[in-house]
Amino acid sequence: MNSILKTFKEHQISEDLELKILEFNKSERYPSSEGIQFESNHFAGEIFYYSGDEMKYCEMEFLIYLGENYKTKIVEEIDPIKIEKRITEFLNERMNELKNVA
Repeated sequence: MNSILKTFKEHQISEDLELKILEFNKSERYPSSEGIQFESNHFAGEIFYYSGDEMKYCEMEFLIYLGENYKTKIVEEIDPIKIEKRITEFLNERMNELKNVA
């Protein structure tokens, strides 16, 4: 969870002044997932890491409101460094799309 939040907060996308972030840690009710949901006036998304007994993966979703442009990506990585890289790549691609819409 720390690597997801750290990677997101270090990315340019987190500089949106209207951005709201919700953190979700593993709990008794959700023992195999942790991540964040984020939303601004222009976009929304979530990044979650699932680590159940059967599989481990990172799921990323992003919606740009103008044009209803929705993207999702699932990465079956368990190495935190590789996951951080994949999250950064995903966010970079979404930032480019946001710039093209603006």
